[in-house]
Amino acid sequence: MAESAIPFKKVVPMIAITWILSLVTTFVVVYFAPSIFPPIQSEKIADNAIITVKLADGSVTSAKILDGTITAVDISDGAIITVKVANGSITTEKIADGAITTIKLADGSVTSAKILDGTITVEDLATGCVTTMKLADGSVTSIKIADKAVITSKLADGSVTSAKILDGNITALDLADYSIITAKIANGAVTTEKIADGAIVTAKLANGSVTSAKILDGTITAADLATGAVTTIKIADGAITSVKIADYAVTNKKLASNAIPFASAYSTWTDSTDSTLAWVDMDDMAVTITLERTSHIIIMFSAEAYNSDPAHRILVQALVGTYTATPGSIYLTPTVSESALHRHTLGYAAYSFNFYKSYVSAGTYTIKIQWKVSGGTGYVEYRTLNVIALPA
Repeated sequence: MAESAIPFKKVVPMIAITWILSLVTTFVVVYFAPSIFPPIQSEKIADNAIITVKLADGSVTSAKILDGTITAVDISDGAIITVKVANGSITTEKIADGAITTIKLADGSVTSAKILDGTITVEDLATGCVTTMKLADGSVTSIKIADKAVITSKLADGSVTSAKILDGNITALDLADYSIITAKIANGAVTTEKIADGAIVTAKLANGSVTSAKILDGTITAADLATGAVTTIKIADGAITSVKIADYAVTNKKLASNAIPFASAYSTWTDSTDSTLAWVDMDDMAVTITLERTSHIIIMFSAEAYNSDPAHRILVQALVGTYTATPGSIYLTPTVSESALHRHTLGYAAYSFNFYKSYVSAGTYTIKIQWKVSGGTGYVEYRTLNVIALPA
């Protein structure tokens, strides 16, 4: 090796030191006095001269990027993180179909307006998730309720109204004992068949509720009648027949005035007749009587009488209307026998006779006494006429 040559081992440290000094000098100048180097103007840089490796990390700011020039291929996968996305910038078109999975949705973020009407199916609903407040009033229709699903505990007190019960479906077993109170029974609903035999006791009958029509004919016995209950107004006219009256029960006080038709007449004036053929009415011996039913008439006549000729008699008869009473005409006075040596004259004497007329129809009649003589002249003074009608 030539004497002027420097060994390689000595050259390496020198090169390293020189490189380090150069690097430090460059750093100091650039950092502390960058203005001593003039800036490189845009026109000095050739088109496409700034390649990726020429750019320092983080040197391309927003202002250096031309608006609208960043395309999908410029963005690395996963580079767009949450903070890089402006609020409201993700529109419907930017979201791929099916990209919004369950975990992408915040709790409570899917509101009613976001759900397409009619798209929530049975599978989408969690068991028990449809609570009372989620159901619209009146939304649970009959076909939504499973048969026999509505049990007793599901019914609110008083919720089952008459309209909800199928006619004729309430049976005896459905009714609690004593649940049928008066207000629940419709007027006229309790028919004969509904009342148990013997169930209507005295306490159940309102005063005056048992009318004649409710009593079976012929069922009221003597034991059913309270003492003194049968008053006059309760007895039908003509209902008391003879067999209903006890013997000797009808006393004088029981007979009403004129209950037995009766009429009478009397006179103290002298009357006379000498008629031997025609019947003539005896003065003051006539009465009028009214019969309300067919009757037997008893005519009682009495008088003080005499005939001027003892050999002749006075005859009398009684008329009922135009009919002669039984027995017809009778001799009221006797005759006096005579002898050749004796002749007797009789004065006034009392005589009487009862006439009878049976089955006289109802009506008003004049009853009178008629008389005549067989000879001589007949006289009457004190006299009476009494007429009684008895039921036929």
